[in-house]
Amino acid sequence: MDALSQQEQYLLARLAEECITQIILNGIFDADDIELVMQSGKDMIDVGQAVDFDFNISKKTLSIDDVLIEDNLASYIVKWIGKTYPTLSSSFVTLLADTVNLLVVPNVHYDMALTQLLVEQSENAVEPVIVEINEGDPILKIDTIVTESQLRTIERYQGFDSYNISFQKAFSLIFFDVFALVSLYYYIFISIPYKYRLGSYTLIILILMNLSIIGGFFISYGLLTHGFSYVDPFLPYLVCMILAATISGKKRIGFAVSVLLSTCQMAWPTSGSFTFVFINLLAIASIIFVNRGKTRIDTIYECMLAVSVSLAVSVVIGLLYSFSILEILFFTLVAAVNVVASFILMSILLPIFEKAFNIPTAFRLHELSFTDTPALNRLNQVAQGTYNHSKNVSDMAYAAAKAINANAALAKVGALYHDIGKAEHPEYFVENQGGKNAHDDISFTLSAAIIKSHVKLGVEKGKELGLPQEVLDIIGEHHGNDLIKYFYNEAVRDSKDKSSLVSEEDFRYNGKIPSTKESAIVMLADCCEAATRTMKNPTHQKYDKFISSIVLDKINYKQLDNSQLTITDLQLIKEAFIQLLVGRDHHRIEYQKDGN
Repeated sequence: MDALSQQEQYLLARLAEECITQIILNGIFDADDIELVMQSGKDMIDVGQAVDFDFNISKKTLSIDDVLIEDNLASYIVKWIGKTYPTLSSSFVTLLADTVNLLVVPNVHYDMALTQLLVEQSENAVEPVIVEINEGDPILKIDTIVTESQLRTIERYQGFDSYNISFQKAFSLIFFDVFALVSLYYYIFISIPYKYRLGSYTLIILILMNLSIIGGFFISYGLLTHGFSYVDPFLPYLVCMILAATISGKKRIGFAVSVLLSTCQMAWPTSGSFTFVFINLLAIASIIFVNRGKTRIDTIYECMLAVSVSLAVSVVIGLLYSFSILEILFFTLVAAVNVVASFILMSILLPIFEKAFNIPTAFRLHELSFTDTPALNRLNQVAQGTYNHSKNVSDMAYAAAKAINANAALAKVGALYHDIGKAEHPEYFVENQGGKNAHDDISFTLSAAIIKSHVKLGVEKGKELGLPQEVLDIIGEHHGNDLIKYFYNEAVRDSKDKSSLVSEEDFRYNGKIPSTKESAIVMLADCCEAATRTMKNPTHQKYDKFISSIVLDKINYKQLDNSQLTITDLQLIKEAFIQLLVGRDHHRIEYQKDGN
């Protein structure tokens, strides 16, 4: 400014005042407000003064391209000065533009509340256009020009607008779906210890997914036909995810199904990245509480927890994507209803799949764990010793399985039924003998054959009872191919050549060695419960040493090779056994004869 003469300074001040007046009259808009307007899909704006929501004072309509913002203010000033005062030098014009640019700030602001009110007023003022098409009325005629109105009529009649998808997007969606499907199958394969369940679980999940996709299509079709543009909270996908997690007992399988269904839904015209996020977060909010309960009434509590979390998820997603308060409330309510309906459907469909595929879900195992069943009642009547032994083994197996995070319910049920084959010949098993030993009148080889037969008879009886295959495996594997040492040693001792005429195979069980942790736990619990009954004056140290020798013996005879049990697991199992055995064999004080 000091380099300018007094006359130039006066001219600069006068032109700056004139320029600022012109700019203020035109209005300077905030760049963020203009960006918000453009994102809402509008290209024209009304500018004026709003007093008590009366927008009729000096209102004018401008195009978005014509409004002034700080970014284009300098170019506007240069253009206006050059047009109004063409004789000014370029350096003076630049100085004037810089001066004005420093002195002005945005004086027009975007009123979102007023805009929404005006939009609602305009929508209410528009009367609906109803086109009545009677049967037999032609929509298009030959050799006539197709109008836009006729096209809209056809699209409305079809129920949805035509939707074109690019080859690139179609290929990407197909690749993503195939990848998700392969990942789902891989998750099932690595998560299920019983590989024979792989086919049935895959079939169930595919059935549920296809039904969900078909139901989602018709729901989306109906909603879009009636003017809904956002259908994600209405989709019936959640029940498929919950059932997949409940049937398999693995939550991650439910999550994998969620990813696969959400990618399939993304091919729908109204879907996008928000669809993928919403479906998966809603699935996580529900599946995370699955398998917490043991009874079907626990499903209600799981549902209540899932609804609470889904409400929070829906609100957060709505705020994140700038939904209105009414939209958030509406979609939150729909999501909550979806969760409740999914749990109700799960409670209805789960018993059907349990029966059709004989699946040991947590609910079915809990029902089988009741001892008041015909098979266990008969065992109690004809072989009470075996029945009491089975209950003790069941308690030990349950505690040990919980200690190593195995399937405690499966171990408990397997232990309860592991000796049901003894009900056919109970007198040949020592726990049921009260007097004469039935083996005294038969050969050692026949005794071993009778002892071995209870495993095969137990499996056959279990099949008649309709026990799940996982329980039948425990029954068939609870002795593995171990040696019946007592009768083998007696046969060797009785033999003139000691062992030359005794075949070890005649004294071995014919089963397979335990293939899962639960099966191995039942084997160890069975041996430890029976063997420790012979101990005199048992103590914690005696139990520890005795059980350690039993476990070491099973390891040496390779009975635990396929069980996936670690040394840490075996230590935890031993500690769980000891705790229960100490409680079983605790001592009482001797009562006086008079009962005092």
